[in-house]
Amino acid sequence: MKENYAAALDFGSSKVALAVGEKTDAGIRIVSYHDAPSAGIESGEIINDFRVAETVRALIQQAEAELDEKITEVTVGVSGRVLHREDHSAFIKRRNAGACISDAEVRRIIRAQYEAAAGEEEMVFEAAPQRYSTEDRFGITQDELIGMVGSEIVADFVLFKGRKSIFERRTKVLGDCGLKLNKAILAPIASARSVLSAREMERGVVLVDIGAETTEVAIIQDSIVRHVAIIPFGGETVTGDIKTDTGITRRWAESVKIQQGRCCEEYAVENRKLMLKDENDNVEDEVDLVLLARIIEARMSEIFDAVGYVIDQSDFARRLPAGVVITGGTAHLDNILQLASSLLERKVRLAAPQGSISSGSVDEAFDVYSSTAVGLVLETLDPKLSSALEFEQGPETVPQDYSEPPVDPPRKTRSGPFGGRGRGSKGDDSPGLFDGIEKLFRVEQNDNA
Repeated sequence: MKENYAAALDFGSSKVALAVGEKTDAGIRIVSYHDAPSAGIESGEIINDFRVAETVRALIQQAEAELDEKITEVTVGVSGRVLHREDHSAFIKRRNAGACISDAEVRRIIRAQYEAAAGEEEMVFEAAPQRYSTEDRFGITQDELIGMVGSEIVADFVLFKGRKSIFERRTKVLGDCGLKLNKAILAPIASARSVLSAREMERGVVLVDIGAETTEVAIIQDSIVRHVAIIPFGGETVTGDIKTDTGITRRWAESVKIQQGRCCEEYAVENRKLMLKDENDNVEDEVDLVLLARIIEARMSEIFDAVGYVIDQSDFARRLPAGVVITGGTAHLDNILQLASSLLERKVRLAAPQGSISSGSVDEAFDVYSSTAVGLVLETLDPKLSSALEFEQGPETVPQDYSEPPVDPPRKTRSGPFGGRGRGSKGDDSPGLFDGIEKLFRVEQNDNA
């Protein structure tokens, strides 16, 4: 690919998306966007390499044919249910106190956090610098630090860590497709970059990306990533609730959710039912609109309660005047703004990539479904939020030619503290989200001053 081009893959639970962007004098233009239904991905984690590789190959072929360009490396989004943070401090004794601190020196400090904090089964997905200090100055930004002199640097980071297997499965799929890895960036950070304005990120804002099986949260303040969390519920969870509580098929449950779903029962039309007809115009089933809204409101309320918990547990709950910005496929639900603003007690808006990309971008790039893929391209060509490292070499594996597809492993049963239906769902006697939420969002202290 041309030097001013970048390609990115978003491995979502409902779709895999490939975006290609071009850096121009007028900004970043998304020149190609393609997606395909996911097969072999669960909650952002790859569980069937063959099927995911098949999807990636098809997307790459479409983009290459469209652009007449060969795609050899990509940036990937990283997500998954298990993500936790550690507060970490690094102390650096400089050899030449009189030399100006350079950008390259700061980059070496950041790189060291990725390498030093990695474990046998875990790795650092993002080392987010929070503040720097020298013997003369305390709590300064990275831009302020560069050009100063001093004998000591103290760098405070927030490390977001997860299982190595999430990263390794992605690199293996890329290798099977003959692709090299450029960067691996946390998906919620990418989404934040694509839909938030510079003013919102400076003032303090919460990004909520409601996907199929997870809801991703990123808190940005002073244009710095302060916190990231993954909530294990999303649009597919709502669909499952509708299927369970109405007795209709999953296909019908997804259809009525998209076409008639509301997040607030008070706005539903009373004494009205949806008649679900087959291709022969025979009535298969019916769904009461008030019941449908009640089911959706219960689960979406639980999701927003969890978002509120994440905000309250951060150190920035009182420093978010820009409010909450919602994106993702489930953001299309009617009355979602009313429910979110009521529960979170903050101003809320819906957002898709708009001002972050140039007007000449392909139409698909401006939809809420494309937020993560577009953000990955932006952070590759013009990084502003993520400090993710560039990988100098691609994965060691070579393109694979499977003669027979492997068998899918059994899907995990949704049970335990996060396996119940939304609060208020009909017949719900299973534990809810908040029976174990402290285990989900754990924070560890690891100050090595």
